[in-house]
Amino acid sequence: MTEQTLSSQNPVSWSPPEGAEFEFAKAVFEQNFAQFRHLNDQMNRLPAFAVTLTGGFWYVAVVVANYGPGLDPTLEHLARWALLIFAGLCNFTLVCIAIRIRDVMGDYLERVRRFEGIWWTERTPSLPWFREYSMISMYSLLIIAGGVLSWAAAFVLFWPSEAFCVWWGILIVVCALVIVTLFAYWIPRWLTPKST
Repeated sequence: MTEQTLSSQNPVSWSPPEGAEFEFAKAVFEQNFAQFRHLNDQMNRLPAFAVTLTGGFWYVAVVVANYGPGLDPTLEHLARWALLIFAGLCNFTLVCIAIRIRDVMGDYLERVRRFEGIWWTERTPSLPWFREYSMISMYSLLIIAGGVLSWAAAFVLFWPSEAFCVWWGILIVVCALVIVTLFAYWIPRWLTPKST
């Protein structure tokens, strides 16, 4: 079968040549499983990345003595506040990324299960709450806790309350969340080619 013939056919209805079904299915299975393994690796790296990112921002915000000679203390406190707010925002975004990766993994897992058929090993969890999304839920809970603690520390430790009302800081955080949410929703739609 030529490349021209393959590209001109609908990929959903395309079937392998007679007698090559198993080899084709095996190749598809291997590719799906390799992609699943890669996504699993990505998902398992996210918590370590979140800890590293949050720890780095906390280090710069809390441990670094000063940000430069002649910098106004109010501006320095605002910079430290902004770092911890950004750390929390990154944590919440990483949770969304982890859940998206897990969703895509579920699609690949279903394809792998379909190929394996009767040989698929179904495991009963040792605890009733260990189900499909239990691991990502635990990761997400810990990452969200890090984000909430970052935001709480930002307001408790570094908000210059004598210079600015605390409601301005809360408004900034809410606006940042809305902007990130809108961008997360609209950017994939802008980048997706329009079908004609």
